[in-house]
Amino acid sequence: MKKNRFLTIFFGIFAVIGIGLLVGAVLLFVNESRFRKTAVNITGEVVDIVSHYNHGKRYHEVFVTYTFEGHTYEGVELMGYDSGMYVGKSISLLCDPENPGRVRTKSGFLLVAILLTGIGIVFSCVGIIPMIFAAKKKQKRKHLLANGRVLHATVERVGRNTSITVNGQNPYVIYCSWKDEYADVLYRFKSDNLWTDPSFLFDSGSEINVYVDGNDFSKYYVDAERGLDQKVVDFT
Repeated sequence: MKKNRFLTIFFGIFAVIGIGLLVGAVLLFVNESRFRKTAVNITGEVVDIVSHYNHGKRYHEVFVTYTFEGHTYEGVELMGYDSGMYVGKSISLLCDPENPGRVRTKSGFLLVAILLTGIGIVFSCVGIIPMIFAAKKKQKRKHLLANGRVLHATVERVGRNTSITVNGQNPYVIYCSWKDEYADVLYRFKSDNLWTDPSFLFDSGSEINVYVDGNDFSKYYVDAERGLDQKVVDFT
C-alpha cells in the first residue's frame, strides 16, 4: 500500500544518509591519521578571526602566524576553530612539513569525524532498525501463511493506532477473536497497521482468517492486507 511504500522510502533515506555520514567519518579518520604521521608540532599565534553568517548559522575563519624551519608564515587560514580562540592567543598547531602553509589544530578533523560518526549512527539506526523489523515481520508472515494453522476469527471492531502518525493520519487496526470451544478459551488478535480503512470489508461480526503457529498462538498474522489489496485500488 502507498503508506507502506512511503515509510520504506522514508526509512531508506535515513539509512542512506547515515551510511554516507559514517563513510565520510571513516575517510576523515583515515585522512587525519595520515596527516598526523608526518605532521610537526609548532606554536602559532591567532592574528585574526573573521565571523560571518550563512543560512542563519555563524561561521568563523581563523588566521594564524607561525614560524617553521626559519620561515615565517603570516595570515595563514587555520583548518579548525574553537570558542576559546581569540586574537593574540598562542596555540599549538600541527604543520605539514611537505606543505608548511597547511596547518590545523591538534584536534584537527577528529572532532568533526566524531560528530559525523555520532550523527551517522543515529541516522543509520533510525533508518535500518525499522527496516530490519519490517523484514523480520515479512518473513514471519510468509512462514505463517505457508505453514500456520488457519483460524476463522470474528472481527470485533476496527480501531486506530494513535501511537503512529504519518502525514497527520493514524493507521487502522482490526481487533478480532477466536474461541476454542473444546478448551473454552477465547483468543484475541490484532492486525498489523493498515493504511486503508478496512471497515467496508471487515465490519463487526464478519469473518477474517488468522494464521497462527500451532504450538504458540502468540505467533500469529491477521490476514487483512491481502484482502484489502485484492479489493482496493488506492490512488489517493
